[in-house]
Amino acid sequence: MKTRVKGWSSRRAGVSLSLMVLAACSQVQNEEQQAPAPSAEALIRGAPSQSLTSMAASLTPELQWAWTGSSVLPAHKQVMMTPVVVDVNGDRTPDIVFSTFDGEYFNRVNEEGGNGNSNGVLRAISGDDGRELWAATDPSARVKPAASIAAGDIDGDGKVEICGIPENGRGIICFENDGTFKFRSAPDAYDFNEWGGPSLADLDGDGTVEILDGNRVYSNTGALKWVGSDGMGGALYTGPISFAADIDQDGIQEVINGRSVYKADGSLKCANTEIPHGFAGVANFDEDPAAEIAVAGYGSVSLLDDNCELLWTRDVHYTDPGQSFPTWRGHGGAPNIADFDGDGQVEIGLAGDWNYTVYGADGSVKWTRSIQEYSSGKTTSTTFDFEGDGRVEVIYADEISLRVLDGVTGEVRWQTRHSSGTTHELPLVVDVDADGSAEIIVVENNHVGGAGFNGIRVFRDRADEWVGTRGIWNQHAYSITNINDDGTIPAQPAANWLTPGLNNFRSNAPGTRVGVCRVKGTWENTGSLALPRMLHTAALLQDGRVLVAGGFNTTSELYDASTGTWTRTGDTLATHHYHTMTRLLDGRVLIAGGGQCPLTLATAELYYPSFGRWRATGSLQVFRTHHTATLLPNGKVLITGGEDTSGVALSSIELYDPASGTFSLAGNMGTARRDHTATLLPDGKVLVAGGGNDASSTLNSAELYDPESGTWTPVGSMGTARRFHTMSLLANGKVLVAGGGSWDVASSTSAELYDPATKSWKATGSMSTPRRYHTATLLPNGRVLATAGYHEATGILKAAELYDPATGTWCPAGNLNVDRYGQTATLLDDGRVLATAGVSNTDTSSAELFSIDSGK
Repeated sequence: MKTRVKGWSSRRAGVSLSLMVLAACSQVQNEEQQAPAPSAEALIRGAPSQSLTSMAASLTPELQWAWTGSSVLPAHKQVMMTPVVVDVNGDRTPDIVFSTFDGEYFNRVNEEGGNGNSNGVLRAISGDDGRELWAATDPSARVKPAASIAAGDIDGDGKVEICGIPENGRGIICFENDGTFKFRSAPDAYDFNEWGGPSLADLDGDGTVEILDGNRVYSNTGALKWVGSDGMGGALYTGPISFAADIDQDGIQEVINGRSVYKADGSLKCANTEIPHGFAGVANFDEDPAAEIAVAGYGSVSLLDDNCELLWTRDVHYTDPGQSFPTWRGHGGAPNIADFDGDGQVEIGLAGDWNYTVYGADGSVKWTRSIQEYSSGKTTSTTFDFEGDGRVEVIYADEISLRVLDGVTGEVRWQTRHSSGTTHELPLVVDVDADGSAEIIVVENNHVGGAGFNGIRVFRDRADEWVGTRGIWNQHAYSITNINDDGTIPAQPAANWLTPGLNNFRSNAPGTRVGVCRVKGTWENTGSLALPRMLHTAALLQDGRVLVAGGFNTTSELYDASTGTWTRTGDTLATHHYHTMTRLLDGRVLIAGGGQCPLTLATAELYYPSFGRWRATGSLQVFRTHHTATLLPNGKVLITGGEDTSGVALSSIELYDPASGTFSLAGNMGTARRDHTATLLPDGKVLVAGGGNDASSTLNSAELYDPESGTWTPVGSMGTARRFHTMSLLANGKVLVAGGGSWDVASSTSAELYDPATKSWKATGSMSTPRRYHTATLLPNGRVLATAGYHEATGILKAAELYDPATGTWCPAGNLNVDRYGQTATLLDDGRVLATAGVSNTDTSSAELFSIDSGK
């Protein structure tokens, strides 16, 4: 962008902002009436307000849960800063981390002439329900409660750390993922920050994270690396929020601190001293690949080119509220950048004292709305497309109201009461409970006057129909590509502004992690089995009933989907576990291995549905468990690997011929393996992958069996070694493997695709939950349902999720009513999935049905 817009000027107002008195003031006009507005206290107590009754009812949020305090340091229950959302405990559910303060202490110290913005306690709560996970109670590790924080894996240990501003405002302080103190930087000259906060980045792309605080950069151990030359910068009296971005696309990130840009080594790239310091945000306002810098503060809003050339500057927009006391336009909050009106050009949204305003790319006012924000005049908004309709909403909270505004017109789509003295905070939009639908997070405080709310409130759509988004927001100066989903900091992040759909700043985007997740899977209990079962098998019969057998007893049962009931059928000749069950082309069902008839010593048997009886058939040549069985196009059954009676992994294979009722040895795989998977490919070959060997190692190798030649051929190895995983043939001919990795979360959430055309593997989207011993079912709509399972990080699971081959992503698919692993999952003729029994903490004989809306 090379056009400089004339006519806008920057004028600094001589207004003193008090850091001590943060009360939400009364007797202020609002946007819906010209009479005096009700006070915050009156609003909270239910005084009528025309704005609350005349607003558009097109959005229907409701309170999902609220955190209002704790038995641990109960006086510290006020929140007046921007929280972060990360997974602190590895359970794959996002958590909210925030600073709290004691309102009485805050008020008393301020009244005595001190700085009440001290004695802050860092806390973490679960995004699921707000239950407290930890509080940093160490009196020597207190933080500035009004300052923002940043979270990410700064030391490469696979866990996030949290960094903030210590209560004396000097430098940075960092905590481990469990809230224990990690380190504090040594004080240095001119390093004070009051309400600002740190950001995280790998500046030079060397795999080591740096911590940014204004014009200062610290190592991941808290050592000061450099200090920039243009001062600490930031907001008037309250401090900076700097961040990193490669604005000139030279492959190395820069540090942006308001009007100043520093190279990764600390040398000044450029600074525009025509404008004051302030908050910054970056996005692409023109057609070149470099980013422009929006700067707001000291009563002005400006746009700089990537070389700091001033493109335009103007006053923060101001509509005289008609008060009896002097008013001012306000300082201006941090820029929220997005395409507010859907015209293909980004705009800038931010608040002053009396107006929330959206500015066009040329600095003109697109629209404005009256607000009450003169306690700080430094808050801002975020944007999100809740309905996935391409029309953005603006989420903003001032002193007395939380609003969702239409991005095109600024009209109120929803509004609720809210209370805050305000600092630099903004609401967040995150999938905070990993349910596939976005939520709004807003902070609350009522330390002045006592009326209103305190703590954290989370709002969701009443019908739970908002689209999905990421489960992470790691710092005030957030952009989608500055943090990975697992909390790691990218060494060379993609430019947010050059990524389709992500030309924004301080906003999440619909579908950035899970696509537009509108999956509404329903799990309903159905009839229970007569006996508990574990290590059993199930098969769908030709008449639509489901046969279940095995699992430490000889009984068999049949499930009738039309009645939801089980009935007893003939008993097996032997108890079977770790066996296989295969429906043959003629409708009979073969059980192989996992048990031996005590009388005939048979290791396989056949079920005859028309008679409801089991009969012996030929025995396996090698007794085996933990093997696979695959029905071939010629009607024979391929048995591969497993382990023998001594627990030795097998490489041998056998073929079962239903015509003769006999098993015959048919060679060996290239690798002995057990607990592996096998899938018939469209060309008639069989893909075998993963499993474990005699050294108790998990395998990543894979091989192909050709029934025509009876030979095995190795194919490319999986990217992750897997055992107790699942394998599913997709409609496009590719094969999906999921879960079954090691004890670490990443490997057991990962998934990858095998392409028969190239005989190679490629990673695809990871599941949201680590799983082993789970099931995977190909649904009629082409998606794959992963159900329950177990992992050391989570225990026995209830959660289910769906893989969409079109997007390569997973969406939550509801929770089962019973936790289970080692269950069976059978696709019924009507498209529902029957999950049966398995290991459970609660019920090992239960069964339940999954159904999904048509077309989903």
